[in-house]
Amino acid sequence: MFPRLSVRSRIRDDEFAHALRVYKDRDCGGIRLQASVLRGELKRPTFKHNGSLRDTRTTLLLELAMPSSPHGSSTPDSSPTLDTSLSSTASPEPKDHSTSSSPTKSQKIWGLITYTPKRCRYDPANPPRFSIWLNLLFAFAGAFTVANLYYNHPILHLLAREFGVSNERASLIPTLAQAGYACGLVFLCPLGDVFPRRLYVLSLVFFTSTVWLGLCLTNSFAVFCSLTLIASVTTVTPQLMLPLVGDLAPPHRRASALSITSSGLLLGLLFARLLSGVVTEYTSWRNIYWLAFGLQYLIFALLWLFMPDYPSTNPDGIKYFRILYSIFQIFITHPLLVQACIVGFCTSTTFTSFWTTLTFLLSAPPYEYSTLIIGLFALIGIFSMFFGPLWSRYVTDRFIPLFSVIIGLVICMAGTCIGTYTGTFTVAGPIIQAAFLDFGIQTAVIANRSAIFGILPLARNRVNTAYMISAFCGQLTGTAVGNHNFARGGWISSGSTSVGFLAAALLLCAARGPREKRWVGWGGGWMIRKDGDVAKKGDVERGKTGGGKKDSAESSQHADGDRERERNATEGSGFMDAEKASH
Repeated sequence: MFPRLSVRSRIRDDEFAHALRVYKDRDCGGIRLQASVLRGELKRPTFKHNGSLRDTRTTLLLELAMPSSPHGSSTPDSSPTLDTSLSSTASPEPKDHSTSSSPTKSQKIWGLITYTPKRCRYDPANPPRFSIWLNLLFAFAGAFTVANLYYNHPILHLLAREFGVSNERASLIPTLAQAGYACGLVFLCPLGDVFPRRLYVLSLVFFTSTVWLGLCLTNSFAVFCSLTLIASVTTVTPQLMLPLVGDLAPPHRRASALSITSSGLLLGLLFARLLSGVVTEYTSWRNIYWLAFGLQYLIFALLWLFMPDYPSTNPDGIKYFRILYSIFQIFITHPLLVQACIVGFCTSTTFTSFWTTLTFLLSAPPYEYSTLIIGLFALIGIFSMFFGPLWSRYVTDRFIPLFSVIIGLVICMAGTCIGTYTGTFTVAGPIIQAAFLDFGIQTAVIANRSAIFGILPLARNRVNTAYMISAFCGQLTGTAVGNHNFARGGWISSGSTSVGFLAAALLLCAARGPREKRWVGWGGGWMIRKDGDVAKKGDVERGKTGGGKKDSAESSQHADGDRERERNATEGSGFMDAEKASH
């Protein structure tokens, strides 16, 4: 009876693909290990006493269960015979063409999706750099992916006429799109902490693009609504890219990198409505959906060509329902995340309340603007889209995130007060409010994300999910409360409610300082500069006063140790175990 042989293979370099065959050799009466090299050259490995075969590129771990002698000890003669000769010229076994089958179309498509070009393969010794071009690629992909949710907004009346339904029933389309997007946030985004991001993102983009073809062709309202829901569920790739940017960007450039990607999302929101309105004004409404279909496959092609294959942050895997439950655990155990989520809820409420009720204000006396002029108000957001990354580079990256959050909320408060109490008699009020709101909210959101992405490096997708759920709830609340208050008290009533939400957010920021570890308080000081900048400044001053390099080195070591202990304490045992396993 042959001993049992279990083989675990871990490929260290994707450039070398190996086929491993373990089989019984009747001639030598033992077990022979043969590895055929399919591509490239592999050096002859050395056989070590611990049963491991190692070479410079591939690690093969072998566990042998040796047969025991009657006395319970293994004998030398009972050890299996191992043929460890690996050669690039080893001839593969002849194939039985009678039983082999050619790959199907679906297998070929999946093989194309999963294939990684050589320049995009991950090398631990030389990981890919996060360049500005990759940042812009993520911004472009996020822009025209999130745009899928908003193409239908300006053309609901055309869709109602096309499918023969009422305008009220046609409004079900954007409702299903938002519902699908919410489902994707909750059930798909957390998986970004488990799956390799390149394959996961490409699979979602390819699936969305393929489903989108049905929206271009169908003549059934029920099918159109169903496909809208399905496509919206997988239109969450921008929310997977934001945590990935937080992983890849260096800490001193994280805010500016996040700002560039977030500006892409804002650009997609604006351009979706603008393109949809312009295209459908002169051609069929289906052309905007065909344009979106082409853009989705363009995004897939660009990501396939240039997106590096970053490894999973949790390669050992996590059970799916444990992932969902951990979102709740993370939320209730980290005061910084709770503070950021509540602030995000208040700002989202203010934002959606303004843009929902603005149409009612501008379409009624004394303005009575057309829908085209009302739609052009969305272009005001371009100011914040281009100015936001500069602010993040020179302010948010240099100071503590709470400083930028408070400044953003103050800007929102100023714009809301001006627009609310002057908007009934001058159009300058809503214009100023739109500009201030867009810039202030983007400033606060980028700063909040920069802060919360430092909480749990191995769970950034789940942290982002918790934040986005609170923001999405704020959007729903802002739409409902804004419409209700406008119907009862007009523009000033709905605007005053937004002032109240912003005041609550400012009070929450004042209740907990940036370095406080507890739920309330200002422990750790009021210094607005980041700890690293303060340490560097102190080192320079000590160097000038003759303190010596020794003091600076010791101070730096102590600071690094304190930050490491703080990170270990905040991440928790479960996440630290996963991180150790991944290393």
